[in-house]
Amino acid sequence: MNDAADLQAVYARAARMVGRPIADEFILVPLVGHGAEVDAIFSLNGVAAFIWKQLDGTKNGVAIVKALVARYEVKPDQAGADYRGFVDKLLSINAITRVEATPAP
Repeated sequence: MNDAADLQAVYARAARMVGRPIADEFILVPLVGHGAEVDAIFSLNGVAAFIWKQLDGTKNGVAIVKALVARYEVKPDQAGADYRGFVDKLLSINAITRVEATPAP
């Protein structure tokens, strides 16, 4: 299976990663069992925080890109590139997982 961000795919935040607003920033913090992983705290810009909040396991990339276009008045191509780039990064650090479609009975 290809792990690159797919606009048709639905992704959900991994239970091992939490997002929190801190002052004027939004950060991702891994829930860790090993001290070495504590260094992996990520500070998100506004667009990345918006995408993170949308990754709830119910919306596909098409819906999230449309929401980005509406929220930030950015062109669809740029919103798609921003989405794919951020989702690829989240996949690389295991912060999100792809939600598999449930077959109809």
